[in-house]
Amino acid sequence: MLNSLYISALGMQVQKSQLDVVSNNLANTNTAGYKRERIDFSAMLDRQAKAGSNSGDPAATAAKSPLRRDLSQGELRATEAPLDVAVNGTGLIEVRLSDDRVGYVRGGSLRINADGYLTIASGEVLKADIRVPANASDINIDAHGVVTAKLGGEAQATELGRLQLVSFTNADMLNYLGNGVFTTAEGQEVATRGNPEEDGLGSIAGRKLEMSNVKVVDEMVSLMLAQRVYELNSKVVQAADELMAMANSLRRG
Repeated sequence: MLNSLYISALGMQVQKSQLDVVSNNLANTNTAGYKRERIDFSAMLDRQAKAGSNSGDPAATAAKSPLRRDLSQGELRATEAPLDVAVNGTGLIEVRLSDDRVGYVRGGSLRINADGYLTIASGEVLKADIRVPANASDINIDAHGVVTAKLGGEAQATELGRLQLVSFTNADMLNYLGNGVFTTAEGQEVATRGNPEEDGLGSIAGRKLEMSNVKVVDEMVSLMLAQRVYELNSKVVQAADELMAMANSLRRG
């Protein structure tokens, strides 16, 4: 009887997490660059099992996160803004985070900070350290990641730097910080680093933004399924509770 309660309660917790994830996906359907989340149920069950058997061990509850990111390609939408970029392929662009860590993005609307360096919209500087002079005009970023601009009214464009791309073996395990920025999970390392259009990393799509890869129909199906399974587990818990109450009543009788 207790096993039934435990299994059903765990099932309710898993489906609650699934409902939260699906709801978040649906809320970000129109968010540029958003990557769909999903729950790795085996990882979640493993975490719960470790937490249950080692309730006093903090390391047990710090098991691998069951949250995964679907980094599959989203639709590329033209914007005609010269500093809008997207990765067409599997690669990610490196940025410097404020705590000296390295973050990874799929592109976005780049900016030029007060020191002239290219940053992402939230202010993190690109690790490529590309500086745009104050007298630059006609900035362009090509498919190879090469950033050029015309300086001081010159007719010939000058190369300012080049974006590089990286990839990971288990990219779905990257941690998401927000604002389109990912960081590596514990023990996770870059598998490949190179120039765009090399080593299967993909290319840079200038003047474009990558849209969310959430598919509304799929998420609605997942939402209804999670709700139904949650309800069924709830009924099992209720039935088990009633049976235990009856058993206790018979003992007293």
